Amino acid sequence: MILTKRFLIGSLIFLFSFYTIWSNTGRSPSENSVQTRLERTLDDGEDFAKGNLLGIQPWMLQEDYSSADRFREKIESYLVLAQKRGFLNPKTIVVLPEYLGTWLVVSGEKESVYGADRIQTAMENLVLSNFFSFIWNWVQAKGEDRVSDAIFRMKSKDMLFAYQNAFSTLSKKYSLTIVAGSILLPEPSVEGGIIRIGRGPLQNGSFVFLPDGKVAENSSLKIYPVDDEKPFVRASSLQDLKTISTPAGKIGILVCADSWYPAVYETFRKQNVNIIVVPSFVSSNGAMDEVWKGYNGSENPSDIQKGDIGTIREGEAWLKYALAGRISKSGASFGMNVFLRGELWDLGSDGETIFLSDSHAKTQPRIHGASIVNLWLH
Repeated sequence: MILTKRFLIGSLIFLFSFYTIWSNTGRSPSENSVQTRLERTLDDGEDFAKGNLLGIQPWMLQEDYSSADRFREKIESYLVLAQKRGFLNPKTIVVLPEYLGTWLVVSGEKESVYGADRIQTAMENLVLSNFFSFIWNWVQAKGEDRVSDAIFRMKSKDMLFAYQNAFSTLSKKYSLTIVAGSILLPEPSVEGGIIRIGRGPLQNGSFVFLPDGKVAENSSLKIYPVDDEKPFVRASSLQDLKTISTPAGKIGILVCADSWYPAVYETFRKQNVNIIVVPSFVSSNGAMDEVWKGYNGSENPSDIQKGDIGTIREGEAWLKYALAGRISKSGASFGMNVFLRGELWDLGSDGETIFLSDSHAKTQPRIHGASIVNLWLH
């Protein structure tokens, strides 16, 4: 995802020369070509009228991000399936994966962008199509990786429109609370139930849409960016971590890697959290079967067993050191960790929903498709 400085310097003249003759033609995907690829539906527990956690791992394709309408339709297709199973009610909390909204960076672009085989090619074509805007935003960039910063910065208004429109519409239409995965935006904040963007550094934020369509004030910004994010994503602080009141209780949100650190659970414990949810994205294909190399982006906490590093698998480490292994320290009784899956350029993905009831973790063998996991609260 991160483009090189060599690409920037070596391509400016070429891009400028050919920008004026760049074709605007491009085939839009068919409106009826939305594919759910749902391969697993799991229902755990009994409905005690206290609400439920509904983990949706949509199988996202590049063309699902080609327009705001296409993105909304793709997400809604899973809600329709969940509704048919009786999983939707006013106390439902839908949990979606990390970076779900970030790939809206290609929204409104040519097929040469969203239809490219490689993410590097897609971003190069994106720059070519928005050359002067890219240069302006490159000058305004705050991150060490100015190219990646500029790309997301220049498309941030389009990204935010598609993201906010989709989840505000769907949460209100189905009277749900939606933890809408995460999206990369410049200096995001929530004012009057609406997400705003500023001119500051990019941050990876998970926003919560309430049943009235408004955005909760205490949405979460990632505290512990991983190494690949650090050059263009600013870390939030532990002091900004807050719970959110929902019809099903107080929830806490940890964006992916944040769920690996003991301090966040202590913070939530002091706030009397009931439920913790974790939107995640793990790349590449088969990553969960690889040997765990220790923490990514920050030092290993003191409670880590050093013998596990280089010995256990990545998937085992997620169960031992992330939400499943640490939720008991928070006082929360229920939790859910969902992962972004799909076919997105050459990025790859891995992970299967982990859910917890009375701090007891459950998961299923990984599948190559979408899944819906429903956990009834009691």
